[in-house]
Amino acid sequence: MPQKIEFDEKGNVVLKVNWKVALKVFFILALAFASYFLPLPGLTTASRICLAIFVGAAGFWITEAIPPFATAIMVIVLSIYFLGFPGGPLGLKLQGVDTSYRIFLSPIASPVLVLFFGGFILAVAAAKHGFDVRLAKAFLKPFGTHPKMVLLGVIATTACFSMFMSNTATTAMMVAILTPLFTHFEGRDPFKKALVLAVPFAANIGGIGTIIGTPPNAVAASVLGELGHPVSFFQWMLVGVPVVIILLFCTWVILLKVFKPREDHFEILFPEELEVTWDLVVVVVTFASTVGLWLTQPLHGIPSGVVALIPIMVFTMFGIIDRDDLRKIEWHVLILIAGGMTLGVAMKASGLSDVLVGLITGAGLSPLALLIAFVVFSLVISNFMRNTAASNLMIPLVTGLSVISPVVGAIGVAFACSMAMSLPISTPPNAIAFATRAIETRDMAKYGTLLSLIGLALLVSAIFLLKSFTDLI
Repeated sequence: MPQKIEFDEKGNVVLKVNWKVALKVFFILALAFASYFLPLPGLTTASRICLAIFVGAAGFWITEAIPPFATAIMVIVLSIYFLGFPGGPLGLKLQGVDTSYRIFLSPIASPVLVLFFGGFILAVAAAKHGFDVRLAKAFLKPFGTHPKMVLLGVIATTACFSMFMSNTATTAMMVAILTPLFTHFEGRDPFKKALVLAVPFAANIGGIGTIIGTPPNAVAASVLGELGHPVSFFQWMLVGVPVVIILLFCTWVILLKVFKPREDHFEILFPEELEVTWDLVVVVVTFASTVGLWLTQPLHGIPSGVVALIPIMVFTMFGIIDRDDLRKIEWHVLILIAGGMTLGVAMKASGLSDVLVGLITGAGLSPLALLIAFVVFSLVISNFMRNTAASNLMIPLVTGLSVISPVVGAIGVAFACSMAMSLPISTPPNAIAFATRAIETRDMAKYGTLLSLIGLALLVSAIFLLKSFTDLI
């Protein structure tokens, strides 16, 4: 916050201003105001207003001078008041009545947002009733006690969980499970670093696999839905899971080569067996049914967002989760996604995305090279800002490049945003792993960057391959 209220010894109010933050806010607002007057060809009144909103949002998301979710709310409110007011620059009408402001509110009830909310509900219920720990034990036990297989088990289990749970929650759970194992390491066994690094790397990579795995995926799916290119849960997995498997295998090989274990036997100690209760049975059945319906959508045709309503209804109706549990849901992430969706709607409706894409394509690069440039730039900036915010900025732009299809561009950028894991600040899973003090910044920077580059090479190769097969997705 730019300012805070404190009290002196006499009880008088003392207003303290954080001048560093205040200067950031002032500079961003000035830059946004100045962007309105840029002499760019093709700009209309509506697109100039949207450009100012875009520049302001980009500044606040990059610097985090105000909380990211607050920036998302700002985008929604400014879009409504400056673009969607009656008789405004857009002038959209429905049955003779000016309702242009509704296009900026519709993302709040987007099916993709409902899908993400359902994923959060599943994660909260699983954690509350111990289903996550039981499932982790079931996943890890078959891998045995040899260090090589234990590491593979940790990577595979973490990735599987992060496809359906928050990456942050998955990392916190896995670190807690592995902490007792760390006591068995004598001296400075390098394999400890391998286990600690495996968790955030696998969590970041695993989130790529499903629409609900990480917020950038939801942003991409929502923007594509608005453009008339809906991507189902199953279709996303057809593209995402192969990428996940390749990157996880690379993670396993790299960590084994670099951090060789000194022992040949490790055993993970799990918490004591939890009592099987009626609530746990309901959670297991609902979890399995929901995921099963998501995976079999081509057979029954029920949209993923509609399926996500099932756990929301069942868990609240049977008291599996209560009001306190609902407070644990990451509402700020949902708001952030909604803000990004609204920004995409505003850029499309105002024509700003067409103007910017026209300027970019006029830079002399081929459309395919531009698409790859978008992917590379998305990966770079996601290392220094929240990947949700980065995807909010980049996906509405890249979908305007029709070199292959909006689908390829949006998914490519979403994947790139999730592959940014070079620094402790890059993602919450990185920060959690770094907090264990078992690894150093240079460890994460060196091997996180290596995996990011491998992922980038994989994405670029996939873009070339998909150029002739866009109908498959």
